[in-house]
Amino acid sequence: MKDLQKIYADKVNEALFRLNKCEVLINSYFEIRDVLDLESSILHMRKALEILALASIAPNKIKYQEYRAQANKNPDYTKDYKASSILKALSEINSDFYPIPLLPAKKLPDGSWHFDRKRENFFNMNQFIKLYDRLGKYLHADNPWANNKEWENFASVVKKSISSIRELLKLYFTVIRTPEFTGVWVLETRDNIVQFLIGESKGEFLVEDY
Repeated sequence: MKDLQKIYADKVNEALFRLNKCEVLINSYFEIRDVLDLESSILHMRKALEILALASIAPNKIKYQEYRAQANKNPDYTKDYKASSILKALSEINSDFYPIPLLPAKKLPDGSWHFDRKRENFFNMNQFIKLYDRLGKYLHADNPWANNKEWENFASVVKKSISSIRELLKLYFTVIRTPEFTGVWVLETRDNIVQFLIGESKGEFLVEDY
């Protein structure tokens, strides 16, 4: 499992690096209105989302590989790249794989520590899929006979999404259910460093949606 933790951490770190680059470019776009900066920021945003989706395969690798092998077309999971498709497939094998954001831990009277859930201002899975699919449209040359892509409005969407994704990744947990390990990985990203806290369960458990 440690090798999968490293893959996961490395990929999250890479996604954060892409987000930083995306932010530099989108800020430059709003300063000088060079559409090439905007296009470049969109590319880095899309890759960041793909990287996060690929990271999520790591703790679910065995089940994901088995699930993908049953597909009639393109059953080789090592060729997967489309983030929205990866997330939908992962949802079929582990409904709690997507990062669940947390607030900083509080020490309770009995000496234990408790994380409350973050309730707002973070990037949920529906927003992830919707943004990823929208980004693809802006990676192609403009057809002069097609509808206006409204670059300016979408630039604002990209800028807002950067902070929303960071809020998701700041502190969160993801659920792991494998024959070898059942529990959670709690991750904190600070200054582009990914830190792990591992909580193992002695049996099956339920993640409440509240």
